[in-house]
Amino acid sequence: MATPPPASQAQISRGVAWAGAAQAIIAIADLVSQALVLALFVSFTDYGIAGLALAFYYVLDTAADLGVTSAVIQRDDHTPEKLSTVFWFNVLLSGGLFVVLLGLGPLYGHLVGYPIVGWLLIAYGGKLLFQNVYAIPFALLKKDLRFDEIAKARTLAHVCESIARVAFAAAGATIWCFTLAALVRVVVFGVFIQARHPFLPRWVFRPREVIDYIKFGVRSGTSQILYQLYVNLDYAVVGAYFGAKAVGAYKLAYEIVLEPVRSITNVVSDVAFPTFARLRHEPARLAAQLTRFIRLNFTTVLPFLVVIALLADSLVLVFSHHQTPEDLVLAADCCRILCFVGIVRAVGFLGPPLLDGIGHPERTLRYMVFSALWMPAAFALGASVLGGELGARAVAIAWAVGYPLAFALLVYLVRRSIGLRLTEVARACAGVIACSLAGLAVGLGARVLTADLPTAARLAIVGGAAAVTIVGLLVGWQGMRWSAIKASMRNDAAP
Repeated sequence: MATPPPASQAQISRGVAWAGAAQAIIAIADLVSQALVLALFVSFTDYGIAGLALAFYYVLDTAADLGVTSAVIQRDDHTPEKLSTVFWFNVLLSGGLFVVLLGLGPLYGHLVGYPIVGWLLIAYGGKLLFQNVYAIPFALLKKDLRFDEIAKARTLAHVCESIARVAFAAAGATIWCFTLAALVRVVVFGVFIQARHPFLPRWVFRPREVIDYIKFGVRSGTSQILYQLYVNLDYAVVGAYFGAKAVGAYKLAYEIVLEPVRSITNVVSDVAFPTFARLRHEPARLAAQLTRFIRLNFTTVLPFLVVIALLADSLVLVFSHHQTPEDLVLAADCCRILCFVGIVRAVGFLGPPLLDGIGHPERTLRYMVFSALWMPAAFALGASVLGGELGARAVAIAWAVGYPLAFALLVYLVRRSIGLRLTEVARACAGVIACSLAGLAVGLGARVLTADLPTAARLAIVGGAAAVTIVGLLVGWQGMRWSAIKASMRNDAAP
């Protein structure tokens, strides 16, 4: 296969724009469905029980692929035989993992005291087998930067998942609704991707020809597995120290803050890896592109976190139908603590795609090994030392205190790899940060003035004042334009 042409700035901008449009629709659909499910059908206890399984779904997704399809994006020497071998390798891997889940799932359910958790994991194992239907064509679409087609597929699949989540919950599947909806999503996504980029594997399995793919994938995939473990072990710590109900309150805070941050930054991260892979031989362009991506993440994440920090106590009231006031206060407090974590993670999400994209997955692995050892220790330490007084808030504080240390290691590895100048990054992002701080100040003033108003009115006034201030400054001072975003989504965008 010929080496693909260098990525133009128009291609990169178009990819970000399409991914952003898709993520906006996905985020709204997911938020509405989660609110309906928790407000009308699912208690924090049931949500916490489901969360003990949901926390490991991303780990299983990564383990079923082991990063080998990432090598399809990063490398340029594909042949039908190599792609077919990668496909069959993934089938063997996911099949073996499903067999393991048949044994470990019930054991895990017994250990946490809820056998249904084991069955949830086994059911999700079926998803791991099905994802082979779209893994290769999805990677090829990413490699070709065809993010408009990916965006349409993701939007349709996630909207179907949101509808299914509410339908299953309304039908009485209060614990199962999240897992069953995820299965609906993957089927819809697989059918769409195959329709847009059909792929049928050949009856060929030549592992020697893809040994480099496997080596790259094992390092990259192991990093992703370690990442998913350390970012989800906080649920296990909360459950072990404070019980399933506390997991439900803590998970709600995580879903309000850090999950949207992940979704928002995934808009850029999905484009970042193939972009960095294309630019891996151009250090100057790499550093400049990383700086643009960091600024873009701050532009989208900081306003969101400002609004959440201002309105956390009012937002959780949306989910109050089945929950106690104490649980809602706990969720609101965790929201505000995790907002600080979200600021750092907005940048941290870009480090691994860069290191992997330029061919240094071993450096990503070093960072992930450190984080996988350090962060669970921080969670357990926080729960044991502060948990008696603060409850699950102690684990959120452990995030806020512990993650910046892991992030510092990541910054060091990125600087070492591409010679990034932090002063240039700070200069590029200073205006966006100032706009967000101004919005926070205006929002705090609005909170004081609206203290006696009903919740709905307070949400609208405080959130609106902060958002209008930030967006107004971004447009008037930082030059953000809707017309530029629309131009980026057109195929004829200027380079």
